[in-house]
Amino acid sequence: MHLAIVIVKLYIFFRSLFKITQWLFLRKRWGRNKRSQCSAARFFREGSTPFQQLSTAEIEVISTLIKLEAIGHVGAKCPFNPKELSPNVYRLVSPTIEQKPWLESNTDTTVKHTLNGFEALIPSPGRRYLQTKTVSEIHFVFYGDIAVTIRAPGCFDIFKEQEAKPSFARHLSITQTQISSVYESSGARKSPEVKPTNSDRLIQHMDQTHAILYRDSCWANAYMLIVGMAGVFSLILALIYIGVVSDVGPAYLSEASPGLKLVMTMSLIWPLLVSGFVAVEHWQFNKQPVIAFDREQQHVYLSPSSSEKTIVIPWEQLKISARQLHMRGVGLEYPVNFAQLQFTTITPDSRITLGAESLAAGIGLWQTLHSFMLRKLHCIQGLETTKPEYRPEDPPRDDVYLFTRRLKEKINGKDFFALTGWLFLSALTLGPLPYMLASACSRFRVRQARRRI
Repeated sequence: MHLAIVIVKLYIFFRSLFKITQWLFLRKRWGRNKRSQCSAARFFREGSTPFQQLSTAEIEVISTLIKLEAIGHVGAKCPFNPKELSPNVYRLVSPTIEQKPWLESNTDTTVKHTLNGFEALIPSPGRRYLQTKTVSEIHFVFYGDIAVTIRAPGCFDIFKEQEAKPSFARHLSITQTQISSVYESSGARKSPEVKPTNSDRLIQHMDQTHAILYRDSCWANAYMLIVGMAGVFSLILALIYIGVVSDVGPAYLSEASPGLKLVMTMSLIWPLLVSGFVAVEHWQFNKQPVIAFDREQQHVYLSPSSSEKTIVIPWEQLKISARQLHMRGVGLEYPVNFAQLQFTTITPDSRITLGAESLAAGIGLWQTLHSFMLRKLHCIQGLETTKPEYRPEDPPRDDVYLFTRRLKEKINGKDFFALTGWLFLSALTLGPLPYMLASACSRFRVRQARRRI
């Protein structure tokens, strides 16, 4: 027993010593490199004159590229700051591009190269060319003190556009660059004539008058953990207390019984946790964008959040942009498959962007909305062709009950292990309670979204 305590203390000591040494080393080594690289970038900008400026559309492309390739995702620990991105484009002749040592990775934005002594983010198309070719000049913008390369004449240009035909609909025309494919349309144009879909179940409600579009993050897995772990464990503790700690008979019901208040508190933990979780989800949903389509009035309602004013525009003035990004991450060479569905108006500031599974899914969702506004489609039931396990009344993005349905199918095949797993899962989640909570939360969010109209 004493040996185990000594081992634990030694582990804590050496672990703390390692962390302190690492922190001091990184502060000294990375801080010195960061100061030199930032000063090199500022010295270049002070002695150079930009020869071009990015347009608003190009700034959006660069912003998305930085968020996905260098930061990871929009909600990362160090989020993207649009104020740090300068639209000025600089030219550098005979650049010196070098691989940055890993000990100098001293920035929140992941970069692997230096450009004439300061950090440089080279997009995946540029990295493929720079490994085999020597460029005569390179063009870039600055995100803070980091150079973000946009083109090397004769090698790559992430803004160079060309017409292309998507494989899923050869009759459509899209605009393609080295990092993205874009399809643009509007309410005034004819529908794309592809199969209607409900990509990632973004259309949450549709009736004879309105179609409501928003992303619902109803996490039944979190409900399972909160309800199951707290509820079941409190029940086990209560049974142990009643059967072992307390006296035989009804003595455990007496207020004088030791530990009774603890058992009662434990039994109340899980509903309190669930209530708190639902309250947090409700508060977070107020910041989610909502789009509503009214086909009776032929209006579209854009609501960025509950605290901002809802913008009402005619259906013909709504513009749609479906973008599929083709990039690879910087830290590891992994593909980045990301699609955006952007709804905009004539006013540049009035826009809402939602994520989609792919370019095909985004265009299919636009076909669904277009058909609804033209009274060709009246219901979203039956559009979940890619996820046959879903039923029309199911809450969105709920993994738990889908898993139980798959287990039930195996149970019908007399699979003993599936039966055991299904019984354990039912006990852990207290039966259908997570599904009921997720369904009630989804219905409440539909009413909450309708109030913004």
